[in-house]
Amino acid sequence: MARRSVAVPLLLDGNQFLDYLELERAYRRAKKAVVEYLVQNYGGRRASYFRVWHEVKNAVKRLGLPFAYAQQAVKDAVEAYNAWATAGGRPPEIRKVSPYTDERAWRLNSATALSIRLMSGRHVVELWPHRRFWLFEWLVRTGRAKRAGTIRLKRVKNQVYVIFTYEIEPEGEKEPVAVTAFDVNENTVVAARVDLKASVDRVARWNREWVQPISIRVFRTDFGRLARRYDAIRRKWAEELSVEINGRKLSGTQIRKFRKRVKKLREKNRRRDRVNKTAHELTREPAILVTEDLGEKPQDEMVKKGKRSPQLRHRVKQTPMKAVVEKVKDKAAERGLKFVLVSAYRNSKTCPAHGEKLSFPTGPKIGLCPRGHWVHRDVASVLNMLRKVAERLEPKYAEAVRKALSEVDERQLEKWSTMVLMAEQPIQAQRPAVLARASPIIPPGKETVISAGIEGAHEPFHRAGRRSAPSA
Repeated sequence: MARRSVAVPLLLDGNQFLDYLELERAYRRAKKAVVEYLVQNYGGRRASYFRVWHEVKNAVKRLGLPFAYAQQAVKDAVEAYNAWATAGGRPPEIRKVSPYTDERAWRLNSATALSIRLMSGRHVVELWPHRRFWLFEWLVRTGRAKRAGTIRLKRVKNQVYVIFTYEIEPEGEKEPVAVTAFDVNENTVVAARVDLKASVDRVARWNREWVQPISIRVFRTDFGRLARRYDAIRRKWAEELSVEINGRKLSGTQIRKFRKRVKKLREKNRRRDRVNKTAHELTREPAILVTEDLGEKPQDEMVKKGKRSPQLRHRVKQTPMKAVVEKVKDKAAERGLKFVLVSAYRNSKTCPAHGEKLSFPTGPKIGLCPRGHWVHRDVASVLNMLRKVAERLEPKYAEAVRKALSEVDERQLEKWSTMVLMAEQPIQAQRPAVLARASPIIPPGKETVISAGIEGAHEPFHRAGRRSAPSA
């Protein structure tokens, strides 16, 4: 089952909005009290919701919170505490909350109205539906999706949203037309696609110029450049807002104005948008998707302490490798595609044509094969993934993959490596071409001479573009 969430605005009037604010404050007090109780009494041990509820339910009820919201506040607090107990660090601080509630406190009154229980009582509130909401409601009515009984209320400034959750039935398995292996990097996603029809079908063999059995595609994500840009912005703001108090310099990161500025940055939204678009492009066609098993924290394995600069470590840490893989896996499950993980052992350090170990004398990107040709490590990685996955596929697909890989030669590897290197280059902003302009102010009655750029084409024109009258 694939799970999707949809946020729909609630059209609250003044009294209803004040009632919601009172509910939000009571929910925050309840969650904060439960978290503080767990930190003091459980000492870092994981907590169970059912046990905690019986211990704190009387104290939570005294806060005046409705029963349905009280249970969800305790459950929300237990999840926050367990996350802190697992990760460690400072105890969690409850600053802003988004109340949860179950079907006892809400129901759809109509297609565009919601009956919901707030702090003082039940209200009928109009929704502001949009296209995505109607899409999932149509899936619910046709039996292809199911709406969850729990909703979430979230306030952004003076606008309150209700977040519905839908569980979608995945599509049936489709006959794949290709096998695609992809590798997530700092600024690009490199994908190698084996066309099953071009590899097996005899009709497609008549013209290899138009039907290629194997091809390489590069998706520009610029995750590293995005992290570098926002890191430079934060450093600049911190330097501007730094102050000196009693001979001691106070960093600008500790000033409230700096935190307010940082909240307006859209780095997280832009990163999530690029992850979603990349996953959509990789799952657009019915194919068998292949990638490396990255483990739990792939960035920690790539960045070793003391061997890389702090800026590079920050960029690698901000690259959402695991998020891209998980999103592609989720999209593949929704669209009925097969998703396979292979071992990451020496994929980028082995020549895909000869199986020899690559050396990197000129840098970390381009490897030199002992046979004398060069290959990009990302190209080697995706091709070696295809070689490994051929052992786990059905015989007809495995035969097509092996046949496509057998036709890869040194010239093709160098051509693909050049293409990937060019795609990794940052895009230089070019100055726009500006048309030549005449004098900004032309006195009335005067003539302007405009050169057409052709020899002998210098004729006088009026401002309106009409030919001047011949002199008498």
